[in-house]
Order: sequence, then C-alpha cells, then structure tokens
Amino acid sequence: MKNPLFLIVQKLLSKNDIIHDKKELAFQIQSHPSYPSLHAVTGVLDHFNIENIAAEVPTDSQTLQQLPDSFIAQVTTDKGEDLVTVSKLKDKLYSIFDSENKKETKLSEGEFLTRFTGIIVAVEKPEHQEIKRSNNSLAYGLLLALVALIATSLIVRDTSIANISYIILSVLGIVTSYSILKQELGESTVIGNAFCSGNDEKKDCDSVLNSKGAEIIKGHKLSDLSIIYFSGLLLASLLSNDISILKAISIAALPITIYSIYYQYKVVKSWCLLCLSIVGILWVQASTAFIDQTIVEIFSSFTLESIIVTSISFLTIYLAWYYIKPLVSEKNTLQGEKIEFVKFKRNFNLFNSLLQKSPTLDTNIVNANEMILGNPSSPLAITIITNPFCGHCKEVHEVVNETLKKYNNAVKIIVRFNIPTDNLDNPAVIVTNTLLELYHSNKKEEAKNAMDDIYDGLAFEKWSSKWAINNGENKYIDTLKKGKEWCVSNAINFTPEILINGKSFPKEYKRSDLVFFIEDLEEHYNLTSPQAQEI
Repeated sequence: MKNPLFLIVQKLLSKNDIIHDKKELAFQIQSHPSYPSLHAVTGVLDHFNIENIAAEVPTDSQTLQQLPDSFIAQVTTDKGEDLVTVSKLKDKLYSIFDSENKKETKLSEGEFLTRFTGIIVAVEKPEHQEIKRSNNSLAYGLLLALVALIATSLIVRDTSIANISYIILSVLGIVTSYSILKQELGESTVIGNAFCSGNDEKKDCDSVLNSKGAEIIKGHKLSDLSIIYFSGLLLASLLSNDISILKAISIAALPITIYSIYYQYKVVKSWCLLCLSIVGILWVQASTAFIDQTIVEIFSSFTLESIIVTSISFLTIYLAWYYIKPLVSEKNTLQGEKIEFVKFKRNFNLFNSLLQKSPTLDTNIVNANEMILGNPSSPLAITIITNPFCGHCKEVHEVVNETLKKYNNAVKIIVRFNIPTDNLDNPAVIVTNTLLELYHSNKKEEAKNAMDDIYDGLAFEKWSSKWAINNGENKYIDTLKKGKEWCVSNAINFTPEILINGKSFPKEYKRSDLVFFIEDLEEHYNLTSPQAQEI
C-alpha cells in the first residue's frame, strides 16, 4: 500500500471523468502539510482548480439520493474511520473502493448507512479541462527504439515461432523485473498494485523482497539479477542468429526457481506474486527451448560466435545496470526528500512566523482610486507594488491571476504602480493611466485583459492601439503620483514587492508560493481582525 489517499482521490476523479496527471496528483497529495487528512484532499483539489466541497451531511436515505453519483465518504471500519470512494449503482446499491485492499465492494443502502459517518467530499467536472502532463519523452523514445529494434530483428531474420516466443518472454521478464524494482523502492506500478495489494497474510511482496533471501548475490537483489538476466537474453537474442546457448542458460536457471518457491513457502512463509511471475516466465521460457530442439541438440550446438555475442551482451547489460541502478535509487531518494521539503516549505506556521517578523507598513492612501481586485471586504489585503515594464513583475502578475482564479472571494488585492510620473508621455504613464481608467469605467474585465497583454510582453505600440483611450486626458495621474510618493516615503525602490496586510512577503520564499498560503492567511486575518476580536 503505497499512497492510499492518492488512490482514493484518483478513483474519485476517474469516476467523474476529470482529466488529471497521476504523477503530479500523487506528489501534491504527499507533499501537502496536512497529509493524510481530509484537508489535504480539498487543498489538492483546489490546487488543480477542481471545484469541490467538503461537508458533513445527515446519514439518511433521502440525503444519499441527493449526493452525486460518485464522492469520497468517511466510513467506519474494523480499524476505525477511513476514507473510501463511493459510486452509486442501480437498485440502491453502492460500490465502495477501499484503498487498503485496492478493490471495490458492493453494499446495500442500509449496509452503507450503518458505516457512513456523514462526512463527504464531492467534486464538479470543470467545463474546460487543461492538464500539464509529465515529460516522459525520453522514456517513450527509448521504448519506441526498443520496439523498432525488435521488429526490425524479427523482419530481417528467418525467426521461428519458438524464437519469437523466447524474445517476447524476455521482454515480459524485463517489465516484471522493473515492477519488482519499483516495489523494492516503495513506488507503485500497475503490475505491482495488481499483484501485491490486499490484506492476505499469505501474500506479502514487501516481506519477500526485503528479506535476506532476496539478496541472492551480495550487493545484487532479485530485481537487479532479473533485470540483468532478461535484458542480457533479449540483447543476445537480437544480435545472434543462434540462440541455442540462451536456451541452455534458461534451462540452467530453473534450479533458482525451485529455491525461490522453497524460500517463500518455508522461510518467509509469504508469497510474492511478482516473484512467482518471474518463476513462471522462466519455466515457460525454458519450455520453448524444446519446441524445435532436443536437450542434447541445445547443449551441443553452441558456436564460438554465439558464446562471444552472449558474453558481450551480458557484460554490456551488467556494466550499464551498474551505472544506471544508483541513478534510479538516487532519483527515488530525491523524490522522497522533495516531498518532505515541499511539505516543510508549505507549513503555514513557519511562513507566518517569518511574515510577522517584518515591520508593518501603513498601505492606505487617502483618495487613492487604485485598482482593487478580488473581494474588497476581505480582511486579507495583499498590496502588489508593480510596474508594467518591469520584467520580474510578470511572475507576480501570474501569481495574482492564479490567486484570483482560486481564491477570488478570500482576498483583496490592491494594485499599486511604482512608476516615474514627471513625463506624461512616458509609456509607463500612458499604460497605467489607461488601466486605471478602464477599471474605474466599469470595465474591470477589460482592465484585467489589458493588464494580461502588457505583462505578457505585448509591444507598447500594439498595446496602445488596442487599449489606449485617446481622449488626451490623464485623469488618474494624481493616483499614480500618490502611489509613487508612497513608495518613496516607505523606501520601496524596486518592483515587484508584495505586502500582506502591510508586511513584506518573506524573502525566504518564492513569490509563487503565495498561492499555497491564501487559505491559512485568510483564516489567520479573519481571527485577528478587529471584528473577530470584538465577537
């Protein structure tokens, strides 16, 4: 069981036809500071802009009928309370996906209600789905190259059914061996989840793979040897026309399978179905040797060429794995450390302690007429000091957009321009004056689109022809002057700058990290606002 909360959320998204990046979803869940709580689920759904609601509802039949067709629910189990993914079926039946057993169980409405605590998380499919998938171009490229190599080898050579079967079994052995390696490293794979899940005491892949017997040769575990073995067989079978020596090797490897079965049955007293799959592949592969040759013919038909090719193939694979294996292990270790680092970094108490150490500036300007985005009544006020022609301000503008997209009602964002105002023909003056005029002319959406254009790098001439209001007036020059004077008096000489209720955004964090703390900041300033303290 690698990441039960991930499996629950993944099942929920799949049931609701919501596109998601599995790798990114798993990372975001595990790195959430509240993992493995329900808050981690809603936080991650918010991160992916998936509309969701967490609530406690009455545990009765009428309420169940009003719930979505698929949702996350908290239920009581023999071990306490757990989260499951629930799907409605016909005739008041409910399918319960249990992440621990990784299987679905059907319950009647009455059976479900006796276990249902009333706590749910429901999602709504977004109208427009966008997804950034992991970049696996290298892996896909290598896979395509391997397929092309195998296909070419089979086409140009007069290959028998027995030899084709032998090659296919070698590939299957490599895939299974890779799943064993992932299982040893604590990562999940489709094959590993299918073979190693559940609570059967007699079926425990981890116990077998982490036992002393799994290290067949010192420093080389079962996964290492099986990857080297099957990869060596595949490479040699593609390079040589005569694979009699490979068939002999397969037959000679059978005693190891007997040892593996005995060790699992007598010593560990648990079965590793992945290991048994390797055993099965070895037996089937050895049996293909007798399709078109007798055992005498197999062991008497070696050629010097086949011996050299086989030796070079296995040596090449061994040396390659000698260098690749540490990289695989290091990548797995770094991924774990990355998760812990991000979880530590997103800890609100740490962020807030740094924030509160900063002196508080009075951000109010009398009759400023500045742009205020989001919820003007929110106690969480974020002041953005910016300049449309500042290259670094683009990043902050993107943070503002993402914040408004996710938490529009939770935050008030004040846009304050820090630009020179002595020359009215300065492009910065023209742009900011136009933005303010659009905003105060009840064209807030147009003002926002105009901001997007200028911060995205649209040339001033093109921007001006698209957005400039050619009335010859600079109605908001006074606002720009007040903003500039405020920046000078508070020694804010550079842009961009982010102030959270008058306190400078901690320099220990990236500005893009702001989005992760909006919920906690809103709660904090709601509790510390004068209105809350009066209550």
